[in-house]
Amino acid sequence: MTGSAQLYSILSFLSFYLIYITSKSIFSFFGVILFIASGIALLVYFESKFRSKKSDIISVVFYILFTVFFLVLPKLSSVISNSGISINAANLKGYWMPVYVVIILIPVYFLYKNRQHNKPVYIPVLLGAFIPLVIAGLMLLLLSDFRNYSINTMADIIQVSVIDYLTQVLNTAGSQLPEVYGDILSYATLNKMQIAKQIVYLSPSWIASIFILIIYMSDRFKPLIKDNTLVIRDFRIPDTLVWVLIAGGFLILVPNEVVKFVSYNILIIFSILYFFQGMQIANKILDKFQVSFFLRMLLFMFIFIDFVMFAVIVIMIGLFSIWYRPKWLYQEENNDNKGDNNGNS
Repeated sequence: MTGSAQLYSILSFLSFYLIYITSKSIFSFFGVILFIASGIALLVYFESKFRSKKSDIISVVFYILFTVFFLVLPKLSSVISNSGISINAANLKGYWMPVYVVIILIPVYFLYKNRQHNKPVYIPVLLGAFIPLVIAGLMLLLLSDFRNYSINTMADIIQVSVIDYLTQVLNTAGSQLPEVYGDILSYATLNKMQIAKQIVYLSPSWIASIFILIIYMSDRFKPLIKDNTLVIRDFRIPDTLVWVLIAGGFLILVPNEVVKFVSYNILIIFSILYFFQGMQIANKILDKFQVSFFLRMLLFMFIFIDFVMFAVIVIMIGLFSIWYRPKWLYQEENNDNKGDNNGNS
């Protein structure tokens, strides 16, 4: 039975490496899905009752083999091409597997320890956001060469994936396309470097958001995937952190460009955190009124039709729950706490 647990660690390695092979950017939708899948698979492995020292050693061996394989494979691309198999050596980078330790292994391991001791789930989520946010921010702020390289690289991506692509589309389809395509092309061409700069300056919050998604989704979906049950642990960040959000909002008024982007990054991070907090409250409301699974699925269908509007509403629910917590919604939770305090759990 140890072998069945072993498959999850291998699946985690493979899912993570597929991100680089299948996605031009780690921020693409499919790339983020693979990140989450990799985290869930690793958490399932950590919590498997069949996990042992032997399976850990085997997992490490497989990880080393994955790393070595993808270090050697690009060098064999010419040999493989001569055999008739098409391969893009540019997408086969050996360093991608060591990055796995930072992005998946470390945060998921802390989540695993968090779940073992039944600590609040917001702790690993906040750590998962704070550490990459600060590291990426300091690198952009202090390392000018790295900052300029990132901006130029992003400008090249915009040139290839937006400007060149839209130019080709417009030359092919011409007047059959809506005018908005031409407007986007004109704006991107005239403001390519400025757009690239803005994307790079906002990258700390996007990187931190990926960590948040990996940790949060792994915690949520691991029981559903492995145990066929949905155990939702309460997610609520400390109310005092709202002052960080308020301070970050006021920083927008500062004329300094760097300070403004610090503010934007803070707002993005807290929007995600309060979105999840709002979802927790929405789920409690659905449970309180015993809404059926079918009606919930219909609700989610309407949500995805106008996701932006829904996201704003959920964020506001999560934010205003700091000041308004109706007793009728939290009555059952309060009763459980009283039972625990009295030793009558």
